[in-house]
This record gives sequence, structure tokens and C-alpha cells, in this order.
Amino acid sequence: MSDGGERYEDRIWTWDRAEPLRFLLVGEEWDGEQTVWARCADLQGLFAEEEPRRERLTLTGCVPRGRLRKAVDGAVRERDRLGDLSLQVDDEDETSGRPPHDWELVDVVVLDSRPSADDRARLDVVIEAEVGGWPGSRAEPVSARVRIYNGWGGGWLGECRRVEGLYGPRRPFARPEFTLVGCEPGEPLLRRLTTRREAGDPVSLFVLDRAGRVVRVEEHLFLHVGETRPSVLGGALVDVRLEGGGFVKPQPYAGRPAWDAWYEGAPSSPNEWARLDTRGRAEWLKFARPAGGEDRVGDTCHLDGRFATDVPGVQCALGEAIGGPGAAFAQCWGAVRGCPCGGNRLPGPITLVWHDAHIAREALASVSADEVGELTYFESVLWLLEQSGITVEPA
Repeated sequence: MSDGGERYEDRIWTWDRAEPLRFLLVGEEWDGEQTVWARCADLQGLFAEEEPRRERLTLTGCVPRGRLRKAVDGAVRERDRLGDLSLQVDDEDETSGRPPHDWELVDVVVLDSRPSADDRARLDVVIEAEVGGWPGSRAEPVSARVRIYNGWGGGWLGECRRVEGLYGPRRPFARPEFTLVGCEPGEPLLRRLTTRREAGDPVSLFVLDRAGRVVRVEEHLFLHVGETRPSVLGGALVDVRLEGGGFVKPQPYAGRPAWDAWYEGAPSSPNEWARLDTRGRAEWLKFARPAGGEDRVGDTCHLDGRFATDVPGVQCALGEAIGGPGAAFAQCWGAVRGCPCGGNRLPGPITLVWHDAHIAREALASVSADEVGELTYFESVLWLLEQSGITVEPA
């Protein structure tokens, strides 16, 4: 158990076995007491092929606002790419006791709109998007209210009465299967192997590098223990199949190069993320340590803009400009989407010289995220930096 001193995240983890130690399962009590549930050599099922699920949906009885309204108005001229939206489907029946359903719509394209048959003051908006969220087997509320947001954590873009095509059995959702491979159980997991808990146990997944340093933590996971058998790796280790299919979100294979790079340790030189594609760069940011610029107040930082060709590329380059290799800008990026937090302000001013700024400006000219729909993503980033107390000098 934790001795109340050094946090597990700050320790170096090793074990006396031939196989590399890659993962820890850690539980934490309400008072901060940490406990190792298991040490593991591998987590089978962590990576999975991404199956595109682009589908045509209709926002029925829609009252759009902001950039959704602009995209709807422009759909008669061209198919506007709207970026990402999120939906919250509430059951208006207060006696149902059902929690809201959350859905993610990725790379939304507005195809058409027409006055709604039930209410001519509202619109039926036809869109195409990649759909993610709750499994399609969950029942659609009979009396629903759908709130539309500007991506996760973004501002409100309107509402509609229902979304045709969102629910139903025609969308297959394969439940991922996870197995702890080469597992050395701690006392809590040994107890759980003999006494099951239907609700699952809250744990965090610690990802280690080759030297045993914690390079990433996945929190708020629930452990449902299934079949246990002697490990394929031999020795006194076991393999534990996890039930429920929701232990952790499977990672795309395209992001695996980022995992492999960080397994070798935190980067010592800038732009090691530059060779990755967009999904790989997004995965890289989940490993990067937050840097808020507290130690750079009054300094002039230099951003290498040669590889800032997409949204995660801009975020990687900015983080390293402020915090060095392997850093991420400790700012709520949802602020560019209208997050109510409004972003964080740094302790004092910083000057940022953005070299080759034209690369990001041109590459992101067609990308927008602000809820009003007036700024490109590059312009939104400049606004966010200004709000954070950073003066940008394009170069």
C-alpha cells in the first residue's frame, strides 16, 4: 500500500521477471491511499482496427444556432464540413430515471435542410458523420430532447426533437475483449478472484516505459474480473480475462507508433511527433506532460511551425515551444469551441515567436471550431493564446 509519501505516478516500477513490466492497475481510496491491484506484462485488446461508421442522420425539428446555423444556410450552395459535434439525448419523462445518452458525431457534413413537417418554424437537417457513443441496442427515449454541442466540452449549437437513424440494431458495435496477460495479482485482485463484485472495481491503468517510469494514466476505469488461467508467459503469472467490454477505450492502430515511442522514454529532442499522422499525433498528446509556462513568464519562446499541419500538430508544437520536448500546453482546448470554462490565464506574459506561421494558417484554412463560425482554427488558436496572456509574433 501507499506509505502516504511519494505518489505511485512518481515511482520507478520494476519486477524480477524476464518479461518487461508494461502496466499497473492501481486503486485509490477516498483519502488518496493507493494500492497496486496488479502488475502486468501486457494488455490484450488494447489496440483495435477502427471501423468507419459514416452514416446519414436527420436532425428532426431542429433549431440550429451559431456555426451550425451557418452550415445549414450554406448547405444549399455546398456541402459544408462542420467538424465534430456531440449530442446529449435526455428523456423528458422525469419518472423514467434514465441518465442522458451521449453521442459523438465526427467530421460532420451538412447535406440538406428543409422545413419540418410538424413545425414549419423548425428544420429537418440531413447530415453525414462518423457515429460513436452508446451501443445501438440502447432504447431511444419515447419523449426525447436532443441538445447539440460544438464537440465535447464545446458551446451549445441548438437542439432538436430526435435524430433519425441514431438508434437501432443496424449499427454493429463489437464489444472489445480485454485480457491482462502475464499478470502478478496484488492482494485486492486476489480477493476479487474469489469474490466477484457485479458493479466492478474503480481502478486506474498506469502505462510504463522501458525504465519503469509512468508515462500515462488512464483513470476512472472499472475492473470486472472474468476467467483466470495460468499465463501463456509461464511461471507464477496468470492471464485474467475482463468482462463487460468497457474496461478502457481501445486505441487505434494508427496511434501505436506513439505508444512505442513513449515506451522508449520521454523525448529528449523536439519534433519527435512530427513523423506521425494526425491520429498518431493526437495519441502523442495523451502522453505529453502538461506545461503551463509558469517558468517562462516574461520570456520569449520560439515555436517551430514547420510541422504544424493539422490540429494536433499545432498543439504538439505549441506545447514544446513552451515546455520543451514531450510537453503539452496546459490549456483547455475546448475554449476554442466555447467551453464554459473560458480557458486558463497564465501567471504572467509570454512572447511567442511562431516561425513559419503561414504553414498552419494555410493548412487549417478550411478548419473551424469556434461556435459562432467566424474564425478559422488558426485564428481561434491566436485568440486562445491572447486570452492566456501570450503575445504571438508570426515569423
